[in-house]
Amino acid sequence: MKAPQSELAKKILADPQAAQQLRAYLASKNSRSSLSTAVQPDNVISLHSEQEGTVRYRITVVPIAA
Repeated sequence: MKAPQSELAKKILADPQAAQQLRAYLASKNSRSSLSTAVQPDNVISLHSEQEGTVRYRITVVPIAA
């Protein structure tokens, strides 16, 4: 898997809380659990910065172009 190279990805991975939210989302998408009662994490990441305050980003998984 390639590491993201965008500035936004670098900001998210530098913030411990945002990185944890992203990991939880990706782990839930990759799990093969068949439990219908499992709690799914939100597909929104909150990123706090001094300049912008708290900004929320919605996670969207896109297919890889072939």
